[in-house]
Amino acid sequence: MHPVQLYESGAAFLIFLTLRVMRLKPRFRGKLFWYYLLFYSVARFVIEFYRNDPRGWAIPQFLSTAQAVGLIAVPIAVFMLGWGGGKKSSG
Repeated sequence: MHPVQLYESGAAFLIFLTLRVMRLKPRFRGKLFWYYLLFYSVARFVIEFYRNDPRGWAIPQFLSTAQAVGLIAVPIAVFMLGWGGGKKSSG
């Protein structure tokens, strides 16, 4: 068993620090949200491999529900970051 709660807490803290630094740079509206969704989805996808508890499966014994959601969220976040990258925030 791995202490996945600690892994997730550490990942969340690193995501927070990264977003804190990123907010100082010019951005478009919602950029930090899409980066959060991207970073958290990737972190959760990886952490799910270390969990050893009963939970829902999207594909039995292969892909958990959280990983399936991450596989959907990552491309959406990447698309939104690419699409909004040319727009600047007015405030």
